[in-house]
Amino acid sequence: MAEFYAQLDCPVSVACTGAAVVDVLVRAPRTLPAPGESKIVDAISLAPGGCGINTAIGLARLGVDVSFWARLGADGAGDFLRNQLEGHRVRLDNWQQSPERTTKSAVVLVSESGERAFLRTSGGGNALSLDDFEHAEWSGIRHLHVGGCYSLRRLLDVDLAQALRLARAYGVTTSVDTVWSHDDNWDTLLPALPWVDHLLPSLAEARRLTGEQDPEAICAWLHGRGVTTVVVKLGARGAFFSTTQDRAASPAFAVPGGRVVDTTGAGDAFCAGYIAALQVGRPLPEAVRWANAWAAIAVSALGATTALHDREQLMDRLEEGVI
Repeated sequence: MAEFYAQLDCPVSVACTGAAVVDVLVRAPRTLPAPGESKIVDAISLAPGGCGINTAIGLARLGVDVSFWARLGADGAGDFLRNQLEGHRVRLDNWQQSPERTTKSAVVLVSESGERAFLRTSGGGNALSLDDFEHAEWSGIRHLHVGGCYSLRRLLDVDLAQALRLARAYGVTTSVDTVWSHDDNWDTLLPALPWVDHLLPSLAEARRLTGEQDPEAICAWLHGRGVTTVVVKLGARGAFFSTTQDRAASPAFAVPGGRVVDTTGAGDAFCAGYIAALQVGRPLPEAVRWANAWAAIAVSALGATTALHDREQLMDRLEEGVI
């Protein structure tokens, strides 16, 4: 493990984009108060959220040089996200705030078992578009990650395909994390699949996208449409990864403290661990182990990135082993 630790001292440049949200995290009571009543809850906190931002912060805490690309509102929520990212040493390349836009916020109700329910608005969010990719500064970027692709409403379908194709033209590897499509527009990812080097969906998302149920069948379906590497996140069961030559399951790691506190951001931490490992030259099976270990740490505290501290924490978890 000392070798892995030393390798991460050499920063690499990853550009992240995707879902950007201010999360109001509430440890939800068993029942909500009736109109006019109030209830005491264990915790209410404000945190940066969204698949793209969570993954960027998870990468930064692993010592990876990372930037976040976004077009957000010139409002209090946008200012909060900017300040949080800067505080976590995430660079704000290709970042803009405008009064014509609205930054999205969400209330995250976290149950005693760590599961989540959301209250959210339909509008707002990251308004990044193909034009931003065409005018971006690509020098120095080694990898592009899109976290929560269906949340980028101005970068779907052929525009997302062209953005990823442009990254490839600059020698940049690509990864995409899907997120659940509340608009049921799963097919808008299909044109982009030939330009995705690493696709990282959850099992539920992968089933809706492909129509297949079994991880092996899901991966075969996606390989047939051009994806180089597929990693299906299986939650407490770990992950299943596949290339056109090899495929295998990778078990989950034990959660620190033995209790799942909040599953918010577990998949985003998974992506951060995976990308960090690849950027320092680890082979695919080891990258999935890093991903599983970083995700196990993430669910041990309230909030998507609260439990994620530094690379030494990840190395310790890797040494302790799986469930």
